[in-house]
Amino acid sequence: MEKRVFSTTLRLLRKEKKVTQEQLAQKLGVSPQAVSKWENGSYPEGDLLPAIADYFDVTIDYLYGRSDGEKPIEQKVFEAVYDAAVREFEETGRADEHYKTSELIRNINWAMITGLWVNNKRYEAPPRDPVEHPKMATVVCDDIFYSYFGLREDNDISFFLNKSKDYDLYEELLKDTNKIENLFKVLSDKENISIIAFLYTLKPGEFASVDVISKSLRIDKFKVKKLMDMLFDDMGFEGDGDSPFNRVSMINANSKEEKIYSANSECGGLLMAMMMLAKEFTDLPQVFRLKINAKQKSWIDRKKMFKK
Repeated sequence: MEKRVFSTTLRLLRKEKKVTQEQLAQKLGVSPQAVSKWENGSYPEGDLLPAIADYFDVTIDYLYGRSDGEKPIEQKVFEAVYDAAVREFEETGRADEHYKTSELIRNINWAMITGLWVNNKRYEAPPRDPVEHPKMATVVCDDIFYSYFGLREDNDISFFLNKSKDYDLYEELLKDTNKIENLFKVLSDKENISIIAFLYTLKPGEFASVDVISKSLRIDKFKVKKLMDMLFDDMGFEGDGDSPFNRVSMINANSKEEKIYSANSECGGLLMAMMMLAKEFTDLPQVFRLKINAKQKSWIDRKKMFKK
């Protein structure tokens, strides 16, 4: 990772201390415009450096990125991601599009995974191959963790499974499967998937009735209603902010109460990740950029799983 330049360090320190450019300028006896220029690439007069270092309780070397060795790697990663996100927001004015920050996080995830390969002596940026190329991924597996990193446009996914030392994660996961079974039943029907996909076409705050969904997809409204009842009654989704799907009551044009539905956008990533994992499991990569299996034990302990 490149050392942070003065402007980036100053911005991070100021935000960590939760002071504005105006407040910092007042403390240093300069104009807010001067602080703004420093944070955009210029440098202060040399006699101001001790005052800036004293104010933030750091060394002058630290201001220039020369002495960050005392910081743990986690803090450095945090600062790099934080600064990327702030810079991107300042450049675009958008808080909902972080293409550069997303790419940085992807690179960090890749660095963590490939760093596990003892024969790999240096970092290389992760590829992202077009769909026309053979499907490729990287897998590292042992008795403690499992990491997976997809490397083609249509399997650009990464995740990390960590086995707790004090909890039988996998055994417990596969014991109580009632809700999971119901979810798989839902997703085993193409029309059900279309209905759920329609809910995810709605923007935050938008809802749709059974009739609207039925007409839009040309699916029998009784089937739409059956799915909604299954989601909220059989699967136990409450329909509030902590549920994957929302359900509220409204009064329609006939003065009758009617239920309307939407998807919780915060849970959309879980749905997409689940579908992506299913796609990976049923269509494994043809090529592995890195494949390490150091696992000695079985994934599931038979005695713990099937104890009487």
